Amino acid sequence: MVTEVELIGWAEGLNEEEILLLKVAALFHDAGHIMDYKHHEHQGTLLAKQILPRYNFSQERINSICRLIMATKLPPNPQDKMEEVMCDSDLDYLGRTDFIPVSNTLYRELREREMIGSWQEWNEMQLRFIRNHQYFTKTAQNLREVNKQQQIERLKHLINNKTADINIEK
Repeated sequence: MVTEVELIGWAEGLNEEEILLLKVAALFHDAGHIMDYKHHEHQGTLLAKQILPRYNFSQERINSICRLIMATKLPPNPQDKMEEVMCDSDLDYLGRTDFIPVSNTLYRELREREMIGSWQEWNEMQLRFIRNHQYFTKTAQNLREVNKQQQIERLKHLINNKTADINIEK
């Protein structure tokens, strides 16, 4: 996510300070998973509030970082360009060529936490999610939308052919 906020942020014309805040927010966003998988955004903000003052981050910067982390909470509703970049970076994998391996890993994570049932259910849920998803920045739309449409077709094929029993470990 850190790489993506930088890539999309620069392409969207953000400045150095904005890129820094996005990169720090991306780090704490993902770190929140350590504490609580379902509410990782909130946990990420708690970590940021605890750790960043030690590195002389102002309260204003910390508030901005926390706002960016919380912008990724589903369903996303970004209020400015930085939040758009954060949201697009968080779900960047939906439009990447490695969507299936990333999706398989996410399935295993959710399955271990008993948050999802069968492989078929997962594919159907992914299809609904990706169909309703939208990228907010022009950069993400240009970079990822075409491949996202290909992923929709791949998911439809998996569901329609009932290949839900494939071994995702392969």
